[in-house]
Parts: sequence; structure tokens; C-alpha cells
Amino acid sequence: MRNEPGDLVIQNGIVLAAKDFNPGSPVGIIYEVIRLMNGQLLFLDDHLERLQNSCAKTGVKCPENAILISHLKMLIAKTSISFGNIRLLVYEKGDKTYNACLFVPHFYPSDEDYRKGVHAKTYSFERPEPTVKRWNENFRHSVNNYIQHNKIYEAILLNTQGELTEGSRSNLFFIDKYSRIYTAPEKMILPGIIRKHVLQLCSAYKFRVIEKAVSQSEADRMKSCFITGTSPKVLPIKQLDSITYNVQNPALRTIMDGFNAMIQKMDTR
Repeated sequence: MRNEPGDLVIQNGIVLAAKDFNPGSPVGIIYEVIRLMNGQLLFLDDHLERLQNSCAKTGVKCPENAILISHLKMLIAKTSISFGNIRLLVYEKGDKTYNACLFVPHFYPSDEDYRKGVHAKTYSFERPEPTVKRWNENFRHSVNNYIQHNKIYEAILLNTQGELTEGSRSNLFFIDKYSRIYTAPEKMILPGIIRKHVLQLCSAYKFRVIEKAVSQSEADRMKSCFITGTSPKVLPIKQLDSITYNVQNPALRTIMDGFNAMIQKMDTR
């Protein structure tokens, strides 16, 4: 499901028309993308914690969470939008620090995507600061073109050691024949919010988790593959390059069902 953004931006607590918003160079922008569902900001505390961590690692002064939350609530109230993705940004211009939030276009998988899985292809790239969520305009433009050209849902990043680390906007998991779950260690990736909660579900369901980046040569020995993220939630990969995976794997479906149940509980609070 594709949707368009709203036409307002909240910058340092001031309402702007989106057409008048200009954060300047995107190089230093620290950001989060938060999903809004029925007016609820999902996993807000987790997103704010990661934003604060990214700012601390890059030396950017981040506003207090209470200020950021008030601006998010202002955006929701001013736009009357109850579903979608909000980008929350912190950036510096000159000697001043700014924060802004705005609705951005999103693309949610269809029911059929969740049933049948989606296609992905490998893409050679390593994030220079994998644990920091910093906007990279050149990478995003290049990988979006790659995704569109190949008509795939996601590009899976391949490092110089031949390891599959994460998606361009998601985290990556594999499942082997013993229902063991593989995912790259946090130091190699941007540790996603949904990834964190999926790992908690794996622990609750007694699935063994192995924090290891799966190599290209090992990928065809895995039985199932899935990605996690703000928009896809928990999404099966049907095919990665020429490798086909089982999208009906019981362990995968257990994780998907558990995550959806968690979201439903949050939505009814």
C-alpha cells in the first residue's frame, strides 16, 4: 500500500508548509522514521533512544525527548493524519541545531506479499557508520534506482567479505533447517527497532538466535529468509537473487503471528 505525505512540517515547534522546508545539506541529518497507526506512534521510546544515541555518536546536540514528542503530537494534530510514516530529523545549520518532523511517502507490503513473500537482490555496499542512522543521499538515490530497475522489494547489502548484513532499509534474518535464527551482530548493522522486538519474540519462543552475518555461499543452505522494518514489519523473502526460500516455514510464521499480535495489543491501548 503506497501513500503520499502530508503538506506540513513542524520545525523547532513552528508550522511550515512542506514546500518551504529546507534543511540544507542532507549530510549531517540524523533521523528516525516512526510508524503511526490509528493515531499511535509505534515503538516511540525505542526510536527516541536510538535518535539520542545517533546524535551522541556524531556530536549533534539532540533536543530532550519531551520537546520532540510535543512536536510529533503537533504534527499529528495539525494534519489530522492517523496512519503513515513520520520522519523525525535533527540537524545543524551554522551554529544552531534544528529538529523537524513531517509525514513521508511509505510503501507497505500487501496481504499477498505477506502470504507469498517478496523478491530481493544483493547490492554491494557497506555503511561507513552502520550503527548511526544518518541520511545518505547518494546511497539512497542509487539503491532506490536499483530496486526500481530490478522490480524488487528490497536490496540486501553485501560487504567486501561476501557477507549479507542487512537490507537497504531493513534488517535481515535467515532460518536454517533446525529452526535456528541468524542475523548479523549489532556492530555490523543499524540495529532496527523491529529487529529488537523480533529478537525478544525469538527468545520467548525458545528459538536459538545466532548473531552471525550469513555469507553468500551459506545463504543457499538456509531454509527461510525474512526482513524486518518500520514499513515491512516482518516480511518473508521468497527469492534472493537465484535462491528460493520457504515462506511457510513454521518458525517464520510463528514470529510473524507473534509480532502482529504485539502490534494489535499496542493499537488497542
